[in-house]
Amino acid sequence: MTLPTEKDVEKALHYVASTDETHAKEIAHVKALEHQVKTIKALAYLDADGTVGERTATADSSQVYQAWINTYENAIATSETTKAKRKRAELTIDVWRSINANRRIANV
Repeated sequence: MTLPTEKDVEKALHYVASTDETHAKEIAHVKALEHQVKTIKALAYLDADGTVGERTATADSSQVYQAWINTYENAIATSETTKAKRKRAELTIDVWRSINANRRIANV
């Protein structure tokens, strides 16, 4: 891997700025899903028959709950991917800043 150039830093700055709102929405989506799970499981539990254990097992294996798990996993993966890309962009900027600070010191 090569050291970052000014063009790399420009792209990194643009990426961080352009993904602020997207990343915030991804985080909000994950948090909303975390609250939604209680309702999904409760509704599936109420629709089930049998003992507490049987109703819990039915709720945990319901199609709606299984679909929620898939949606939740995808939301986390999307959010974490954006988070990692943003962090990489921030590191590119930091490395470039350090390199240029060292160059200024060496030229003094």
